[in-house]
Amino acid sequence: MFGFLKKGLKKTIEAIQSAEPVKREKISRDELEDLLLEADVSYDLVEKIVESLPEKVNRTQLYNTLISLFIYKVERVEPSGQKPFVELIVGVNGAGKTTTIAKLAQKYKSEGKKVLLGAADTFRAAAIEQLKTWAEKLDVPIVYTKQGHDPSAVAYDAISSAKAKGIDHVIIDTAGRLHTQVNLAEELKKIVRVCNKALEGAPHRKILILDGTQGNSAINQARAFNEMIDIDGIIITKLDGTAKGGALFSIVEELKLPIYFVGVGERAEDLIPFDPKEFVDTILDAIFVEEKQKVPSSGKTHGVDVQNLNEDQFEKLGELLEKDGFELLSKHFVKSKESGKSYKIVPNPSLDSVEIRDGESVVKAYRAEELAANG
Repeated sequence: MFGFLKKGLKKTIEAIQSAEPVKREKISRDELEDLLLEADVSYDLVEKIVESLPEKVNRTQLYNTLISLFIYKVERVEPSGQKPFVELIVGVNGAGKTTTIAKLAQKYKSEGKKVLLGAADTFRAAAIEQLKTWAEKLDVPIVYTKQGHDPSAVAYDAISSAKAKGIDHVIIDTAGRLHTQVNLAEELKKIVRVCNKALEGAPHRKILILDGTQGNSAINQARAFNEMIDIDGIIITKLDGTAKGGALFSIVEELKLPIYFVGVGERAEDLIPFDPKEFVDTILDAIFVEEKQKVPSSGKTHGVDVQNLNEDQFEKLGELLEKDGFELLSKHFVKSKESGKSYKIVPNPSLDSVEIRDGESVVKAYRAEELAANG
């Protein structure tokens, strides 16, 4: 995830670095204010953040302040034993709802789950056709009707079909725009009621899709949808196409809702689970110098500090892991492609290596020289 998230925040990082090209151990509150505004953090939130910090701010102080924004009152809703697990996807047209639904379906399929789609955006014929095309590409069943028909009926039929077929996940698309906001609100509320009639407790998760390129202007959309149907969480799309990544701080501060995934590209694997710690660290990497830990000198000439791998060395580690049957999940974890089991990445300076560990057991180790740029 570390590499993917850094890719997704590339333009945001570039905006920060253009405003303050030299990284430092500490920055002033005035400089911090400018940097946060440059990343599209809302003015009110910037003032709140800055007021809580000393005149000179170090990385740890800012990290603790920013990570606290991701403490939600709402509990995260995750797929559990409920079968089918029903998700209702909402958001304005153009935010990337349909593409995100396809990415979610692909994710669940890759986990060995059965997926069914429900095309309940009957307001636009193009929306139905687009979702049908994705269903064919992904080879998953879809329930749909003609343009103008009752979207609640589609939702009901989709859940009923899933129950009959032993489907694990139902993902239901909805309209993003009707003639008035009142019409949209009433339609969405009706779909929620009908889902519950089809299966008690459904929809189990109501997810709002927000276009990352809209930055803080997406907050009003989020507030409106949340008032309509009580959103459970958010997916941010197109994060790779914007320098407004800082708006995520404002969105979570305003809504107090979890961000489940972020989209950082067009491929199915470019929908990645959102990790607040990785997000905050990636932003701070653009501002502060790295806190290096000295490795005892032993005449090494490979130039690799196993506790602080640079981008090229981390990429090299990813290649070695891929070759050995592991998938890189984040800066700290990998997953075995064969078993699906996760393992921790642990630097071992005493042996000048990076180890893949299962608890205290070393599953695989890579020598520092293997991670060198010319290794």
